[in-house]
Amino acid sequence: MIRALVAALALALTLVGCSDDAASERPDTLPDLTLQGFDGDPAVDLGEVRGPMVINLWASWCGACVEELPLIEEFHQQYGDQLAVLGIDFQDSQPVKAAEMIATAGVTYDLVTDPEGSINGQGAVPSLRGLPFWALVDQQGTVTHVNAAAVDSVADIVAMVNDHLGLGL
Repeated sequence: MIRALVAALALALTLVGCSDDAASERPDTLPDLTLQGFDGDPAVDLGEVRGPMVINLWASWCGACVEELPLIEEFHQQYGDQLAVLGIDFQDSQPVKAAEMIATAGVTYDLVTDPEGSINGQGAVPSLRGLPFWALVDQQGTVTHVNAAAVDSVADIVAMVNDHLGLGL
């Protein structure tokens, strides 16, 4: 019984070590990928992005994203003079519905589109299994934080920025 327990513990420690190694091998910058502007907006070369910046991947088929868009816009209105916000419409086959969401939320921050999901698993962006997804980029272009979770308030976004970009909003 003790041998089995020791073997299980050794295996668990080995697996933890492997996952940490895999995470440390991931690049810490956005991929060299140009995404077209949403609805005629300018294209953005992600490899050239310098922050501080908040990036949010969303889609019209994502219920949590519908809830978040007005919060992100409110954040942008309050703090847009201190950091940029970029929205990426990710793997969205319904651009008309996405445009309606943007209009309803009153979005004024920069938007690009990635209908094929080209950013998925590239650079500092892990393989995505759902949306919304957040990435924070510092002044040097380093991705300091990624998070696949919804926010419930502007305060949640502020806390994420303060914790991972150190801006003190």
